[in-house]
Amino acid sequence: MKKISMRIMMVMAIAVFSVTSCSSGASMLSSGSSLLSSMGANPSLSSMTSLLQTPGLGKIMGPALKGPFTMLAPSNSALSSLGPDAISSLTKPENINQLADVLKNHIVPGKLDANSLMKGGLKTAGGKDLNLAGVNMSDAISGKNFNVIPVDKILK
Repeated sequence: MKKISMRIMMVMAIAVFSVTSCSSGASMLSSGSSLLSSMGANPSLSSMTSLLQTPGLGKIMGPALKGPFTMLAPSNSALSSLGPDAISSLTKPENINQLADVLKNHIVPGKLDANSLMKGGLKTAGGKDLNLAGVNMSDAISGKNFNVIPVDKILK
């Protein structure tokens, strides 16, 4: 009986370990994730939160969201400056890679604060030099493996 209990506990431990170690960055964009829940609590990020839930985006964005990261999340007003046609066009299935490219320019590897970001010398997950000239940042939303910092502009 004792051996069976030990085997059951061992199998359960292996199952739990495999589930937690196999989690991908794509899971950060699944409904109810800590990232989307945290962002959803900020009304000025509702458009960005919706954009991140575009079907198929999680697969493409997964590597950029694996491990600690900082997302510079454009506010509703920043996204609306693109115009309604631009946003709806980016969310079409045929434009999902273009949407991912835009969003990767808003992600920096590492869980950083605003002061660290302003020092410069950083690259985005999209491979571009991070340029925050003229960008206003709001208070960070912090999670276990991420910081989300609302910004008032779309980063290019």
